Amino acid sequence: MSAASDAKRMFVENLNSFGNEQNQPEKYNLYLGLIYLAASVEQIQQDLEQVKQLLAKRY
Repeated sequence: MSAASDAKRMFVENLNSFGNEQNQPEKYNLYLGLIYLAASVEQIQQDLEQVKQLLAKRY
């Protein structure tokens, strides 16, 4: 697992534990935003790995 995957998992745990949308919308939005950010980093890492593999095949 990558650091981004670990971070996303931890943010999901925090959202489920502390991110009540009605009572604490700031925490809810914070953790949800961090989840999306970690997911984006994870996707970038996957895309970069694919680019590296394609470049390795070309050279």
